[in-house]
Amino acid sequence: MEYLTTSFSSYLSQIDFSSLLHKGLITGIVLIAVVISLKITFSVVDRIFNGEKNGLEPRDSRRIVTLNRVTKTAARASIWTLAGLIILGQFINVGSLLAVAGVGTLAIGFGAQGIVEDVMSGFVIVFENQFSVGDYVIIDETHYGIVEAIGIRTTSVREFNGGLFIIHNGKIDRLVNYSKGHMKAIVEVGIAYEEDANKVMKILEEVCEDLYENHEELFKIRPEIQGITRLDPSAVIIRVVCDEDASSKFAAENLLRQRIKEVFDEEGIEIPYNKTVIYNRDSVRGTNEKEAEVKNGD
Repeated sequence: MEYLTTSFSSYLSQIDFSSLLHKGLITGIVLIAVVISLKITFSVVDRIFNGEKNGLEPRDSRRIVTLNRVTKTAARASIWTLAGLIILGQFINVGSLLAVAGVGTLAIGFGAQGIVEDVMSGFVIVFENQFSVGDYVIIDETHYGIVEAIGIRTTSVREFNGGLFIIHNGKIDRLVNYSKGHMKAIVEVGIAYEEDANKVMKILEEVCEDLYENHEELFKIRPEIQGITRLDPSAVIIRVVCDEDASSKFAAENLLRQRIKEVFDEEGIEIPYNKTVIYNRDSVRGTNEKEAEVKNGD
């Protein structure tokens, strides 16, 4: 530690504050060059990783958007680091500074292990295509939502309660990605035991056909009836399923439920629900007494 302090003091003494106007001009040129370089780099990256190309599958588009953002982040960090070294080189010997930084790195190496782990994990996530921006994921079995951003060190997931969950890439141990391929939109419909199950399934077939024809933006594939999947104590459960993307799964399920409820109301099909019947003891007693009087009068 004492060596680092002494070395830093010696490098401060090397700083030449003469010709500040000249050095300030060079610094300004470097900063302008940084801005121009970033714009050119970002333009090239946008051309290479263009997620809005025609004919791309939704998942391929999301992966390209992820690569676009990560590449821009890495390019920005590299350009600013290089610019910083050039600016510092006007005042001190950068080579010696890097040597001192190497010694300092040994001192803080153990503390930087987490950063290195996060960065390496971030690159592995992107290039192995484990998940992309826009994917529906569950992390560590407790946090679930839509991936909003993948950075070099952290991943941001927008949970369905509105919160933004941010986790270090190196801390992601268990992850379930529901956007690999198609997700299953599942709607389970309960009907009373008194209802005709075959009649209900025919009505559900008509509902599925109607939604498939009139809502092509949600239903790329026609929903299908899996039949009776469960017999609950108070209801017969019929399941309707459909393959959907992560972005349209919940909208498709909501529309299915809404349309099924409307048709059931039109057809008079009962959907079981918990009922509570309250008997008033005095009213029951009075009714029994009246019935007894009628009988005695007879």
